[in-house]
Amino acid sequence: MKVVKYIFLACCSFLILACSNDDYNKDSPEPKQTQIKVIGRGTAVAQSKTIVHPKTGETLEPNCFLMDLIDPETGNVIGTLQDCVVDNVTDSAGIIVSRVITTININGRGTIQAENQVTQTLKPPAEALNFKTEFFPTENNIIAAAFEFEGQEGTVALDGEVSLSNFEQGIVSFNCNFIINLQSY
Repeated sequence: MKVVKYIFLACCSFLILACSNDDYNKDSPEPKQTQIKVIGRGTAVAQSKTIVHPKTGETLEPNCFLMDLIDPETGNVIGTLQDCVVDNVTDSAGIIVSRVITTININGRGTIQAENQVTQTLKPPAEALNFKTEFFPTENNIIAAAFEFEGQEGTVALDGEVSLSNFEQGIVSFNCNFIINLQSY
């Protein structure tokens, strides 16, 4: 009986060591990290559009601005960027907070859509109507992605300048740096 007991204990010890959870890690692959830096630049005329929010299905009627998408390393145009201003609020200090859906289309690679609460702060001189515009998300703000970027999550951050000096005619000038951080599993 003692021999059976020792064999049983030896088998249990072997199984405990063999089933240690640090031996198996195939269920938790490391996410693939990708960072893309682009510039949205150009003068754009506001266009009223009807769009459907890809996550909520909500029908929106924003003013959209289409501009060139530029590779900051080469200066070449690599696609288009469209900012659709869904709504905005201006506080008593003149700071504008806008809900914006940005569509980044990189030729031959795909499309990334992000939703942001963009802050625009007036830069001196006030008469020029030049604004510092920025948004630095801490959580996933990508609402849709296609082709190479499909199924990925991450953030699209913005730091740039917008000129509203010709806004009465619906014209806005953009020079905005975007940093796209993507994760895929």
